[in-house]
Amino acid sequence: MLKKINKAVLLFIILIPFVLSSCKANHSESEQSSFVLTSFYPIYLITSFIADGSGLEIRNMAQPQTGCLHDYQLSTTDVRLMSQASVFVINGSGMENSFMEQASQNTGVKIIDSSEGLNSELPEGHSHNDGHDHGGANSHIWTSLEMVQTQAKNICSGLSEIYPDYADIFSHNADNFISRAESLAKTEDNSKHFNAISFNEAFEYMLEDNGAHIEYTIEIDENISPTAKEMAEISDRAKEAGISAIFCADDSSLNFANAISREINSPVYILDPLTYGVSSNDYFDAMEKNISIIKEAAEND
Repeated sequence: MLKKINKAVLLFIILIPFVLSSCKANHSESEQSSFVLTSFYPIYLITSFIADGSGLEIRNMAQPQTGCLHDYQLSTTDVRLMSQASVFVINGSGMENSFMEQASQNTGVKIIDSSEGLNSELPEGHSHNDGHDHGGANSHIWTSLEMVQTQAKNICSGLSEIYPDYADIFSHNADNFISRAESLAKTEDNSKHFNAISFNEAFEYMLEDNGAHIEYTIEIDENISPTAKEMAEISDRAKEAGISAIFCADDSSLNFANAISREINSPVYILDPLTYGVSSNDYFDAMEKNISIIKEAAEND
């Protein structure tokens, strides 16, 4: 009987490390699933601000250099991240339409749509690179100091529902975010009007809010670029319209902006769309610099 007991004890001792290892693995798996995932960098910035001090881990899905998500396709890593996340915070307003159906079907992750309740219409009276007036939604709502306040409220409300223990922290941070957005919005000035070309749809809200009349928005990406003929036509129309400023990001659009600048003798100004994660490590710092640059363009008109 003693021998049997010793064997049983010995077996238990041998198995202890494996039991503990299994428990640790399961615990680690649980911990890994307890994070907040954001769709791309602007939403990461806002969500990180709202969640600051809560101890929550905020992860970003699309890499900062991806830019906007209009044609984004989910990778297997993205799907796995969504499956592990407690919640997925999106910009909304159509930005993530290319993959949201796939995301909801394959992961079942809870969604916080930061655009809920917003009407994101394009600023009126400007044309895109084909020269025709376009209506409809402009999903780059994070660059509107008015709309981003609603985004902050929606993110705060969504996180508070999922993490009620941190609701007071979220609410305090959201109030601070909204207060800073309101203060910065008061520095915007649309009293001086000037005609402009934008090489990024993300700039339209802040340009309009600071006096710019956008004659053309020219989208440049890896799939769509204006032809030489189109560039010549845009240059001709820009001369007729009296364009006094050209706005672009520090990306592939800069070469096209410079080409038109040489043709119409108007300066190029570089703005931050907050999608790259290089200069825009702080939402308000980036937006303050953008407003300052647009004001400079208005003064030089």
